Amino acid sequence: MGLHGELPSLRAYLRLGGKDSNDTTTWYDVKFYPYTPPGVDPVFAVTGGCNTIICRCVLQKESCIEVLRVYKDEDTDAALNSVEWSQAENGDPLVCVSGNNPQIKILNVKTGELVTTLTGHGDAVNDLAISPVTPKILASASNDNTVKVWSLDPIHRNQPTAVNCFGEGHKETVLALGFHRTGQYLLSGGMDTKVNLWVIPKLPDQNTGTDKPTLIHYPHFSSTEIHTDFVDCVRFYGDLILSRASKENKILLWAIDNFNSENPPPPYSSVPMPPSRISKGTTPIWLPSAQTTGTRSAWGGRFQRLLQFEEPYSTYFYIRFGLFHEPGKHPILVAGNEKSRLFFWDLQRLEEAGAIEDSAFKRPERKAKKDNVASITSGISNLPLGLPSRMREGSAVSNASSAAQSSSSMPVSTTASVATGTGSNTTSAPSKSKTAKEKDDRTTGIGDSFHSIIAHKTVMVPKITFTVRQLSWSRGGEWCVAVGDHGMIAIFTRWEEGIPEPTGGVS
Repeated sequence: MGLHGELPSLRAYLRLGGKDSNDTTTWYDVKFYPYTPPGVDPVFAVTGGCNTIICRCVLQKESCIEVLRVYKDEDTDAALNSVEWSQAENGDPLVCVSGNNPQIKILNVKTGELVTTLTGHGDAVNDLAISPVTPKILASASNDNTVKVWSLDPIHRNQPTAVNCFGEGHKETVLALGFHRTGQYLLSGGMDTKVNLWVIPKLPDQNTGTDKPTLIHYPHFSSTEIHTDFVDCVRFYGDLILSRASKENKILLWAIDNFNSENPPPPYSSVPMPPSRISKGTTPIWLPSAQTTGTRSAWGGRFQRLLQFEEPYSTYFYIRFGLFHEPGKHPILVAGNEKSRLFFWDLQRLEEAGAIEDSAFKRPERKAKKDNVASITSGISNLPLGLPSRMREGSAVSNASSAAQSSSSMPVSTTASVATGTGSNTTSAPSKSKTAKEKDDRTTGIGDSFHSIIAHKTVMVPKITFTVRQLSWSRGGEWCVAVGDHGMIAIFTRWEEGIPEPTGGVS
């Protein structure tokens, strides 16, 4: 397995308000600053309520974080839920924050000043995503059923909206976003159970900075057949996709048929129109768009479901997973639940085990990708999986009030508790009654795509019960931070002797 396969251990858990704090703020989002070179003490931002807090990770005996700056929104009723990092022209770090107010605020971390405010959404903003290609491009998802892409370039300050994605995209609140590493593709998920893929033009284009931003009416891919409830987290894993929905207690890994980011996207004219009517005998019956289901893809075909990861007790929505995926290191998936537990999967370990155990997953020889993405993400169009396109597993009616639910047990307040002993870290394993083959299938084997793979490692934050809302990795992979209800922050570390050198070839 090697050093790169080492999974994190709980170092500390804390409430920023201190052990006597009565603050019940839910931290909904955490993001590490992505522009710090690996090895430098990483900085992260957390947001929730009316607060956004900037912290630095430090390896000290009695402390693991240093609070650098605290922003308090002037609106005391603010309910912030999303944070992203950007960078000013002079290199100053910027944080973008959003929540129940339709506005998105951009703050300068170095000076503490409000840089600008983005206005254009008609309702609350639920997620933000910065382009991995440039810190000048920001995407947002809203209760107004739209996805917007903004230019943060100061020359576009008067007209920052660059792209509007709406129309035949989402019919209900949009909850989640995820950029492809190329910046050309953007995933969105929402309360209509849809996962959409939008093709984003190269920005700035001729409309950027004008009062007529580029309009995208149709996503290149759209499906209501992957999930049965609110889709609240979507991420690209190379050209594959990871996503989850409330009430399903699992994370899915899947692929869009024929999608290959190395090829130019199909033209918009190839996007199938959504179904609008059905026939009963010779009489057409027209249906509202919200009642039609299915999968539409400009690449032809549908999608292939590949793996399913077990995430028990994660029925609420706004419980989001984290993904560490850097060249030369094992890609690690991490998720939390409503019972103070975190689950870690080494995706490279899964791929290597599957390549050995299941001949259906073996790939032909191919050259390494220039960007060193994990080999499971490359050559997907040539992968002879033989899996049929999957239909919906059923239907579920979601109750929006579940957003307000939280863990039933109130926490024991603590300033910072250093995690020691064996009680907080446990490696998941199936029951002893299972055969060795069944155990291996549950932890490392790749087989039935409807058979959940349990975590390689499970960690429980002791003495407290809280819902884990979001997780984030430092760029070097040595730190992982989880945040959630009751003001809780949990700090995980690995490689305390230093970040190991990247391995050569494909990670």
